[in-house]
Amino acid sequence: MTLEDIQQAIAKLSPEDRVKLRLWLAEFEAGQVELEPETKASKFGRLAGRAVADLRKRMREP
Repeated sequence: MTLEDIQQAIAKLSPEDRVKLRLWLAEFEAGQVELEPETKASKFGRLAGRAVADLRKRMREP
């Protein structure tokens, strides 16, 4: 898909869908969009990583 294809597709969107697209682009630019669906394994890994980081932080606290 080329940029021209994308531009033409955007031009055909309804005003409501263009608003949704702008919001999505803002989230994408901010790094808040997951491009791939999260699997159970990746979610577990993320949660486990947070738990380990929290445990390490608590161990360092006086």
